[in-house]
Amino acid sequence: MTEPWQEMLSDDQRRLFNAACGDLSRCMKWHGFRLSKDDWRHFISGTILGWRLLPGIDRGEGAPGFVMLGGSSLDLTKAQCTEAITLAFAIGDQPWEYDPTQTKPVQWCEKVWLARGFDPREMAA
Repeated sequence: MTEPWQEMLSDDQRRLFNAACGDLSRCMKWHGFRLSKDDWRHFISGTILGWRLLPGIDRGEGAPGFVMLGGSSLDLTKAQCTEAITLAFAIGDQPWEYDPTQTKPVQWCEKVWLARGFDPREMAA
């Protein structure tokens, strides 16, 4: 039987996911929009956890539009975080598969290269 603590996110996973989202933020746009590291983290977490579409709050400044809620990366289980990290890597490695305007892969930071089993010095060559 699996204990609930065994499914909790590890600090290493959280740091790796954060680093990957920072690299995505630094190196690419999403369909013309520049997303922050936090935006990427929320965007990918929401994709994994499932989105909910809600009407926005009408503040008297025009149509309220809609808001997408998904969840925090802190809500991810270990397995879901692994899925989120894998998705972040897939987007960064072949961004044109997700956004046809993108033509170059993300330049990953040392933390990401090391986590993926590569020597960053070899990747720069």
